[in-house]
Amino acid sequence: MRQKILVIEDNSDTRRFLQVMLGREFDVLVAGNGLDGIAIARAQQPDLIVLDVIMPVLNGYDTCKRLKSEPDTQSIPVIFLSGKNTTAEITYGLSMGAEDYLPKPFDHRELMTRIKSRLLRSRVSVSPKVKVGKLEIDPINRTANYDEQPVPLTLTEYDILRLLASRNGVVVSRSEIMREIWKDSAPATTDRTIDVHIRSLRKKIPEMNVHIQSVYGIGYKYLP
Repeated sequence: MRQKILVIEDNSDTRRFLQVMLGREFDVLVAGNGLDGIAIARAQQPDLIVLDVIMPVLNGYDTCKRLKSEPDTQSIPVIFLSGKNTTAEITYGLSMGAEDYLPKPFDHRELMTRIKSRLLRSRVSVSPKVKVGKLEIDPINRTANYDEQPVPLTLTEYDILRLLASRNGVVVSRSEIMREIWKDSAPATTDRTIDVHIRSLRKKIPEMNVHIQSVYGIGYKYLP
């Protein structure tokens, strides 16, 4: 059974190109604006969403924020595809809960690589639960609890937290985080992307300001 990709893009030429290109390997759903995209995501439950930023009715940032705030759609990975390509824009987009951000103009092969990488990571790999102090991570359900309270994490935030917690007390370099989390698309990932997700983790779980420690010039480590 082919996986479903939802493309939310207001430009008809770009939308048509993505539909044809992605349609070689996936079932592709399309929407011309954010509100229609949210409705389709709720009804069709796609495996991944490719989302433009500059759109009428509801822009991509607000669309992503709504998707990530609703239980039925919050676990669907989102990849931004946008002409807004400054560091500030990318940082803001990732802070809305997106798993990735690819600036336009884009290479369709890179987009396909990132999609496949994200879908591969979304598949459950059975491994033991990770429990470090008050933090408990369930890899089967891809959930995290802190002090017995569920924490609403994006898939990338979950992956980073699981990696750091599983290496309890050991420094994990930025390059290793990139290889483990972004895999084939790691060369296109920047340190800034990692920092944005770490900052979001610390915001969602204030205690992470103590547990997740920066190691200057190297990476991060998790301390109980």
